Amino acid sequence: MNVLSGTLPANIARANFYQILEEVGDNLRRFIITHRGKTRAVVMPIEDVEAWEETLEILSDKKLMRDIKKSQIDYKKGNFITLDNLTKKYNIN
Repeated sequence: MNVLSGTLPANIARANFYQILEEVGDNLRRFIITHRGKTRAVVMPIEDVEAWEETLEILSDKKLMRDIKKSQIDYKKGNFITLDNLTKKYNIN
């Protein structure tokens, strides 16, 4: 098995398609596919795609983003309770 570059022309990608799939699935590699010298596609692990989709969903939720920003401000001000303090306060063992 030869080591593939991270950027491949389409004809090389086509000739090594199954190796690319193995590298993406097993080693979490990403490949950029070019055609006629221009970047055309990226082959990447499905976990990366799902993580990006989740991030975009969070970033597009205005209320959630306001809540996150507010919590960051509260944290910086020291307005939070630790798990240890919470368990002591409610006698949780």
